[in-house]
Amino acid sequence: MAALRSGAGRLEERVDDVNALNVFPVPDGDTGTNMLATLRAAIAEGDATLASGITSIDEVSAAVARGALLGARGNSGVLLSQILRGLPQAVRGRKRARASEIASALSIGALHAYAAVAVPTEGTILTVAREAASAAMQDAESGPELRPFLERIAGIARTSVEKTPNLLAVLREAGVVDSGGAGLQLILEGIANVPSVAPSPGGDETTPMSRATTAGLSAPVPHHADAESGAFGYETVFILSATATPLDLGAIRTELEALGESVLVAGDGQVCKVHVHNQRPDLVLAYGIERGNVRAVTIENLDQQSSERATGHEAFAALAASRTTAGVSVERSAQVGTPTLQKKTAIVAVAAGDGLGVIMRGLGAEGIVHGGQTENPSTADIAAAIDATACSAVVVLPNNSNIVLAARQAAEICAADVIIVPTRNAAEGIAALLAWDPGLPLADLVARMESARTAARTFRIVEAVRDAVVGGVKVRAGEMMALNPIDGIIATGATDTEALSRALALQPAELITLYAGADLDSSATDLLVAAARAAAPTAEIDLQRGGQPIERVLVGLE
Repeated sequence: MAALRSGAGRLEERVDDVNALNVFPVPDGDTGTNMLATLRAAIAEGDATLASGITSIDEVSAAVARGALLGARGNSGVLLSQILRGLPQAVRGRKRARASEIASALSIGALHAYAAVAVPTEGTILTVAREAASAAMQDAESGPELRPFLERIAGIARTSVEKTPNLLAVLREAGVVDSGGAGLQLILEGIANVPSVAPSPGGDETTPMSRATTAGLSAPVPHHADAESGAFGYETVFILSATATPLDLGAIRTELEALGESVLVAGDGQVCKVHVHNQRPDLVLAYGIERGNVRAVTIENLDQQSSERATGHEAFAALAASRTTAGVSVERSAQVGTPTLQKKTAIVAVAAGDGLGVIMRGLGAEGIVHGGQTENPSTADIAAAIDATACSAVVVLPNNSNIVLAARQAAEICAADVIIVPTRNAAEGIAALLAWDPGLPLADLVARMESARTAARTFRIVEAVRDAVVGGVKVRAGEMMALNPIDGIIATGATDTEALSRALALQPAELITLYAGADLDSSATDLLVAAARAAAPTAEIDLQRGGQPIERVLVGLE
């Protein structure tokens, strides 16, 4: 526990620096805050276990992993919780964690983190975790002293972080390193400097993290080819549990390869995680239902995602094939039930403002979870809302890209069959809710909501909190940015009204819905309505009080 506290302390020292690195798609990041909250939740659960009189490394490490899972916030926090999942598996049956156990924990954790992401992106925390794990496994074979071993791993992580702009163009463009990777580096540095570990000969502390400005990374970097272009179709992910007979993972993998591409089947004969890319997600889901019990389903339109992605599947496959994966399996939830597509279905939606929550509840959302940009709800928050519905099937609308992974993680620990419709903002969530029809079979309902989500045209206006370059567009601190989920910045302006007018000029519409943020009073909203009418004189203008923070105004177009 002392090592984790030291890691959290190091991250806390630089949490603002880590937040500042997270400039895409909006320079108002919260990566450091989310990772720190996740790590604190893990520590709190471990301390509570110790306080109860339980001191075995098996149970304390399991408590740490459980605390991280339930307390995970944002994508960075979820990935950190997956990395910590390696700890109880690596130390099982041991009296203490040596270099070999720590190396295995990092390797298993990296595997879990890659598996948690449908399309892993290199140049992120995933890369840093994988490279640190690989170095740790090599170093552990020589039986090193613990402090020098930990220091070398922290150094490898630092080097990996500094290389992230070489792998991800958006980081090169912004002139920063990856924020999640930097957060993991700091945690590893803190662990290396834990007072309970004897200092290495010479006793120098690890070098501080490279500056957020990445002045040393300004030299030209090699160009890396973009991910293969073309129509990707849909990504379908679900948990498949055995019924009468054990699962044959090899047969499942082979049969799914006939239905799609990028097939991943990981687990054991009782439960496995399935991942497939194809144009017909309904066929994949139907196949799963025929083979066993299906839960934690997510269907995502890959063509709507950013083209700036590296697949990362090669790295994951290499890690999965290594000796570190022996004995690794997906834990089966004690709450797994038999799913049905005919029982009562409920919707849980995340809402950043009270007004948005009222709107969503009026459209059929049974559960509302507070949260949004920079206020990401935890896995436990979402799971509690799912459980509170007491329904056998629940559709979750995260309404923010940074909440999708936490929603997926919540789905895996809930008894209900949970499907995530990956709405990227509240306007997309409202569009999906307008397609809600509880009388439809679940698969048809989800397809209808997903279609409505992807068809929605939305953008939001936020204030830049620092100078940055986003998608080739330069913005200055204090400037207003109009961003849509596909293209990033579509317009800028000195004021809300100026950014709104310029964005609307590019997007004709018959109906414009303005969801006003918490910072806008009636005079400000009057100016926005007037600007919208001037930019689109034939359109109907609908003003709603969303009450959301950060987003000055959220706009839906029809």
